[in-house]
Amino acid sequence: MSNKQQLVLVTGISAFIGSHVVAQLLEAGYRVRGTVREAKLQAFQGAYKKKYPGSNSMEIVAVNDIAKGDLRAALEGVDAVIHVASPLTGRAAAEQTLDDALEGTLNVLRQATTAGVNKVVVTASWGTTVTPGTDEAWSDITINQNSWGKVTREQALAKADDVMYVYLSSKILAERAAWEYAQAHPKLDLATINPPFVYGPWPSGLPVPPTNALGTNGFIYNLISGEPGRPLPYQQNPDYVDVRDVARAHVAALSVPPQKELYKKRFLVTPGVIFWSDAVKYLVEARPELKNRLPAVPEDYKKPGPIARVDTTPAREHLGITEYIPWQKTLEDAIDWLLEAEKSWKA
Repeated sequence: MSNKQQLVLVTGISAFIGSHVVAQLLEAGYRVRGTVREAKLQAFQGAYKKKYPGSNSMEIVAVNDIAKGDLRAALEGVDAVIHVASPLTGRAAAEQTLDDALEGTLNVLRQATTAGVNKVVVTASWGTTVTPGTDEAWSDITINQNSWGKVTREQALAKADDVMYVYLSSKILAERAAWEYAQAHPKLDLATINPPFVYGPWPSGLPVPPTNALGTNGFIYNLISGEPGRPLPYQQNPDYVDVRDVARAHVAALSVPPQKELYKKRFLVTPGVIFWSDAVKYLVEARPELKNRLPAVPEDYKKPGPIARVDTTPAREHLGITEYIPWQKTLEDAIDWLLEAEKSWKA
């Protein structure tokens, strides 16, 4: 897909990944129409006008319910869709989280194909490749684009109090439904981007999210929040990717031609892992001024393992992603942004 004057609809541009996708689309020469909820419309319109003065390449429209809303106006004249919007972990009851993720994805796909827009990129998750509640991510296996976690809606609802279980289930069920829809509608050229834990800085010039909406960056903020010498935070699966690389993958996916085989445009993106023990040790040396904000790493600390390997060959071959931002830069850039954000939180 040539980017010259192409108009891309991006859902969820007020969120972490969506805002970076917009920035990279504009940098690549695309025109962008982004969706936000009505309550955020004025703030983001003002922020983007200030960030890109005089630009006619960016417009923002209000869509309050991506799962049920009428998207015809938003899709008018659009050449492609990047669907990023998704329910945040723990913000709603389990049933609503599952429904919003599934119906949000299907609503976008149905209305896009009805409008004749057949190029769609969906933000999925590395978490769709493993079964929730198991140790598959901590085992000696290789995960690839054909790997799928197994879960039903009923199983997810039975674990309604387990926020991460419900979240991973919602991503699995939504992505499964997307590929089933694509299989039933051969004209639809679907791609999914499947990142693990996403970290990095917030785009400059946009409204700063509150502390309860940091998403995965909350894990990094935990490293510099609390009493000095406290225990290390819980080590969740350490696979990571920088948000700027995730955005780059979304933009690159627009140019990948249709593939005959299902899942060939299901792209896992990650350069490797980041352990909190390594992050703390690095920050002690690289950012000594933060030493009194960091947890302690016991001398006898042993990293958990084994860790499932992730095959990113398709992203390398089709998206051209041969190098990723190293975790040290991701970590420092995220912390620099968090320290600046603290000033607004305390104001």
